[in-house]
Amino acid sequence: MRVGYARAAITPPIGIRLEGYADRVEPSSCIYDDLYVRCLSIEFGGRIVAIAVADLIGIPYSFYDYVANASSLDILIGATHSHSTPSPLVDNVYRGYLLKSITGCIKASVASIRNVSRLVVGKGQLSQLVYNRRKPIGGVIDADLTVIDSDVTSIINFTSHPVILGPNNLCISSDYPGAVEKFYRHITGKNSMFLNGCCGNINPYVASTNLSKPYDRSGGKYSEVEWYGRVIALESAKIVELGEKIDIDKCSTIDYSVSTVNLRLRKEAREFIESINIRKIEEAIHEMEGRGDLYGVWRLQLLKTLISEIGEREYLPAPISVINLCNTIALVFLPAEVFVEHQLYIKSRSPFKYTVVSCYFNSYWMYIPTVEAFSEGGYETQMPISIIERGEGEKLREEVVKLLQKLYK
Repeated sequence: MRVGYARAAITPPIGIRLEGYADRVEPSSCIYDDLYVRCLSIEFGGRIVAIAVADLIGIPYSFYDYVANASSLDILIGATHSHSTPSPLVDNVYRGYLLKSITGCIKASVASIRNVSRLVVGKGQLSQLVYNRRKPIGGVIDADLTVIDSDVTSIINFTSHPVILGPNNLCISSDYPGAVEKFYRHITGKNSMFLNGCCGNINPYVASTNLSKPYDRSGGKYSEVEWYGRVIALESAKIVELGEKIDIDKCSTIDYSVSTVNLRLRKEAREFIESINIRKIEEAIHEMEGRGDLYGVWRLQLLKTLISEIGEREYLPAPISVINLCNTIALVFLPAEVFVEHQLYIKSRSPFKYTVVSCYFNSYWMYIPTVEAFSEGGYETQMPISIIERGEGEKLREEVVKLLQKLYK
């Protein structure tokens, strides 16, 4: 096995619109920290799998499809899901810059590929850093912090929404994932790649968190971002020091498998899309811009993007991938904004000793709740936040389990 790593800055200009909050209508006005795309290439058996993770809210399927089809490599493109970053579709100029930056970053990581002699893997728990926002007291969480370290770089996996900075924040920021990377490099001298888990219903717990208002993120401060990132980085460094060492020379199995699950679009979503006239949306956006209705513009722009991505589809393509490292570690890559219960289901049925599940890869079809969540209702199950039919999340996770069992030797 050989590994290469590179990163490239993708900080947009001040004034770009940030995604993630319906009630944040003003454009960005400052920068807390730079945004990056981090690229990791793994070569084995004459094959290269390239993983790119960008400090963005999400990766639309059209964006992934364009990059993947333009490359001869196996491409995975994900997002950290910081809510203080833009969408790749928000601005045509920025979209072009992103495409070139991500493509260049992947090429640079491939060019830097070199042999690795060992892997170190370990797992810790940080339950005090997260809570289930649908059930703040006693709700399901996944507090695992898993770290995979090589001679080249480290992979850090944790499950928490990057929403420490709330809707009142107008500064561009990678939120806590960027802080994790910064402090980890300061502590260890090594670069890292942060993989966010299935945090669709999982929020960060910091000093300003009020559990009586579990969705309210308006009190978050940048000092809390840095505290959160520092805690995760310190624990990650400890995990590497105490982790299990894997001798690559004695590793007989490195493999990769990919599948596309076609998720059924909700009937209400299809009916809603078919009732909309794009030309009238454009006219309404122009009229709202003229009278300064920024919230109305945001809402209609989101609707326009959704219609553009879905098109005439009845089923939405959801690429999933699994990498087998030495029959000990499985790296699972899922699309969209998946509930943590699906992640726990996958982990509980994985035959691998360590299973890292990461979301926000290769498509962003909004939330994928559980059947139980649909029965309970709430924000994550409402249109157009949720556009996937009830029960499709369970279908997705079963396909992942099949891939895991197929790859395990």
